[in-house]
Amino acid sequence: MERPDPDEPRLPDSLTRHLKGPKGAIWPTPEDRNRHRTGAHRPRIPTRVFKGVWLWAAAYNLIGAAILALLWASMGR
Repeated sequence: MERPDPDEPRLPDSLTRHLKGPKGAIWPTPEDRNRHRTGAHRPRIPTRVFKGVWLWAAAYNLIGAAILALLWASMGR
């Protein structure tokens, strides 16, 4: 273990304990050199529920736009 330089002020542990990089960091740290690499991650396939919510939101917006278009057209008469 390296000893700190005597000229540098010693900081309390409460200020320095969170300075190490987290294990799930996107940047490599010196501790990550010997860590097991799991390989490339595939993008997740959208689930059926997500597709259903997306279709519901699209239909909701289209129906709303159609109603607004009909109201706007009826105001011009």
